[in-house]
Amino acid sequence: MALYHFSVRHVSRGKGQMVVASAAYISGQRIFDSYYNKIHDYTSKSGVVFTEILTPEYVPERLTDRETLWNEVEHVERNNKAQLAYSFDIALQNELTLEENIRLAKEFCQEQFVARGMIVDLAVHEGKSDNEEEADNPHFHVLVPIRPFTEEGIWGNKQRREYILDEDGNRVKDAKGKDMFNAVSTTGWNDPELLKEWRRAWTEKVNEKFRECHMAARIDHRSYKEQGIDLIPTIHEGYEVRAMEKKGIKTVIGELNRAIRQFNQMFISLKESIQWMKTAYEEMKAELDRRQNPTLLESLQDYYDKKTQGRLPLPNFYEEMKRRGKNLSNLQEFAKSINYLQTHQIETMDDLQERIEELNGVVSVSKKEISEKRKQLKELENLEKMAEVIKTNQPLIDEYNHFFFQKKREKYYQQHKKEINYYCKCERELKQHLDQNGKVPTARWKREKEELQAVIEELKADNQPYQEELTFVKKVQGCADIARRDREMAEADTSGRSEEKMEEQKPEKKTSLLRKLDEKKKECAERDAKQQAVKKKRNHDMSL
Repeated sequence: MALYHFSVRHVSRGKGQMVVASAAYISGQRIFDSYYNKIHDYTSKSGVVFTEILTPEYVPERLTDRETLWNEVEHVERNNKAQLAYSFDIALQNELTLEENIRLAKEFCQEQFVARGMIVDLAVHEGKSDNEEEADNPHFHVLVPIRPFTEEGIWGNKQRREYILDEDGNRVKDAKGKDMFNAVSTTGWNDPELLKEWRRAWTEKVNEKFRECHMAARIDHRSYKEQGIDLIPTIHEGYEVRAMEKKGIKTVIGELNRAIRQFNQMFISLKESIQWMKTAYEEMKAELDRRQNPTLLESLQDYYDKKTQGRLPLPNFYEEMKRRGKNLSNLQEFAKSINYLQTHQIETMDDLQERIEELNGVVSVSKKEISEKRKQLKELENLEKMAEVIKTNQPLIDEYNHFFFQKKREKYYQQHKKEINYYCKCERELKQHLDQNGKVPTARWKREKEELQAVIEELKADNQPYQEELTFVKKVQGCADIARRDREMAEADTSGRSEEKMEEQKPEKKTSLLRKLDEKKKECAERDAKQQAVKKKRNHDMSL
């Protein structure tokens, strides 16, 4: 039966308590107390199955040593009534394994304590019961210094003074003329609301683990009163009644208290049974809803089963598959689809569409970048082409410029008008791209072209996996769409049938997909074994 217990107290020097002794007790170790010059030895204590000191990242390594940590805590406190540490005692669950309980305790301390800057001394006790009729009591202890350790590498202040002011903003004096103030925690760790949050967080963490393990057990951090459970209080027995009961003498008050405890236990058990039934009902209802609204994986399995059995999901199935190009052709490819969806935690069509949009975004950005690089490459190629035009047509231009008489010059221009105009155009364009010496930088352009081509090839190689993944995911989406439409058509077709016709139809047995995969693996293994045996026999015969 799942139990809830979450208590916290102060380890206080004013109560005669020693934090080094507390640390030695929960860890089952032998630790020297330099403050009191005393050794605390609890090595004979059994049941300590796990200990660890958890610290924020900025805390120095020396404080991961238990003896060093708690001796520093003792010495940094000078007041003889100082509060030294928070001590937590939290119940673990018999329904979970020891490893699961340890993992829960460690995760809880990291999330709720260490994340707030607290140094945590964690110890897990298995709590084995000596009485077979009594349940085990697994639990974990947590010791946390009240004084914070700052990021500057020193022990900080536990409190700060908040002075009381009058209406004019002046400090209020007490009868002795001293400023009145309130002591305010610097950390807020002692806030009652924070304790409630810790209790709630631990409850949610344990219940989430129960749900993960498909257990109906649950715990509740609320009091019986808050839960609406009215238990009967027992009667104060007093010293005389206890003494008589201890000697085996039955008393009226003792008998009444035993009856009250029995009734309360029955009441609690009944309440927990009702809660279990409620939880089981909700989980069964959720399972029915899930079966009525199949997941993406289930849709794919339906599609594959119908395909392999030769049943066409749609009248124009083959035409549609050819048009779309979305056909999971064999068992291996279907298994690849399942593995992909599980790896990327894709459970619904919305998740699949989100993945497609994400891949589209990546592919689009890459294609845009490739397009820009190709544009730059095209510009360089055009410049090289114009430079070649200048070089090729330079003799023609020289001859054109050699003519002195206008008529001959005009006649020559009309004969070579196209070449001359194109040369002039290229010359104007190239003037913007000449180097410092006024020359065409063909060598530089060649290097830039090679660099751009290398970048384009690299971008294409980087984009190829995303493009292939996008194509594959769209194929999976298409198959799932067909299976979903087929299911809708089947439901519409069977909705108008009579009960007699429905009874005449015998449901076909559906082979599990995983079983098919296992059978396929076995067939491949047997085939490989036979081939190896034949190969060995052939080699043996050849050696003879």
